[in-house]
Amino acid sequence: MNIRLYFLGTGAAVPIGKRGLPCIALKVDGDIYLFDAGEGCQYRLFKAGLGVVKIKTIFITHLHGDHFLGLFGMLQSMHMLNKETPLSIYGPRELENMIKTFLPYGLEKLGFDISFGEINEWSEVYRDDNIIVTSYPVKHGTIKSFGFIVDVQKRIRKRIVYTGDTCPIDTVVEASRNANILIHESTFTSEYREEALKQGHSTAADAALAAQKANVDLLVLTHISARYDDDYDLFIDAYRFFKNVIVAQDYMSLIL
Repeated sequence: MNIRLYFLGTGAAVPIGKRGLPCIALKVDGDIYLFDAGEGCQYRLFKAGLGVVKIKTIFITHLHGDHFLGLFGMLQSMHMLNKETPLSIYGPRELENMIKTFLPYGLEKLGFDISFGEINEWSEVYRDDNIIVTSYPVKHGTIKSFGFIVDVQKRIRKRIVYTGDTCPIDTVVEASRNANILIHESTFTSEYREEALKQGHSTAADAALAAQKANVDLLVLTHISARYDDDYDLFIDAYRFFKNVIVAQDYMSLIL
């Protein structure tokens, strides 16, 4: 049994410094599920030893470029590496149109089928023998944005909740109630809370307070601004309110 989370991109907005753009992979035996696909994510998948051929499903939280622009190069690599198994992509409705517009430019004869699904508020998005994925609404400025609840159901029972980009909102607490792992965006520390809220983001302390209210087992901070050279300030900002917290690093993995 091999069930593991890979944090492949833990930065925000611009791929500078030591952090790549948002991308999380869940590997269940031979199947890989991707949550967000920022620019450069396929390189990180290869570097982590995962590759792109075994990706089964991709879930996109919202249509800001740092969360989905890596999809297009990844599709090309899948094609060139002779992927044959189907690929499912779930995201806001407009994502399907974007990809279908792109495909004719050199990729109209893919060797694998792609299916698309629209995500909505509080709805079951996807189900197979390994996982069940449910979407829930978050708030990130004016753009339609979602988080995902992932229930792993193969041999173990674990709940992982991913916020995507969001300012503090009660739906995160509701979705995360008694979860095993909450992966919460933490773009800034409390020193910049006004800026965070203005941009539709959360601080590390905001994430910790959500984890505390939801009674989760572990809080993982991600979507870190490039202004932070190390993790100390982010960790302390969260630790004041929730003790079982770690700051994600690119290529970090957690065994479930």
